[in-house]
Amino acid sequence: SDFAMIAEVVLRRYRRLLKEKKSLPGLILIDGGSGQVNTAKKVLDKLKINIPIIGLAKRNEEIWFPYRSKPLVFAKDNPALQLLQRVRDEAHRFAHTYHVWRRHKSSIGKVKEK
Repeated sequence: SDFAMIAEVVLRRYRRLLKEKKSLPGLILIDGGSGQVNTAKKVLDKLKINIPIIGLAKRNEEIWFPYRSKPLVFAKDNPALQLLQRVRDEAHRFAHTYHVWRRHKSSIGKVKEK
């Protein structure tokens, strides 16, 4: 499920940062709405990490905060919204490129085994 995946990713990422004593970000941007943000926030709370977290829901480009019932909505031409959209889109591009690279690497290994 989408929520379980977000919980796992947030848990792995921030547990590792704590273990390695690395610096934490000043803001976490989640790709999703209320449910995704609340799921990630619960994981951060369990880890006793207090970092501001928001979500950007793609359908209406709404900004969600943990445990709030209504999103913040900016005009589509708002520079702050456009920055968040660019960050989200770059994260998608990076994840897609990494996924393609992993699949390619995996397929090369299978060819060499034959």
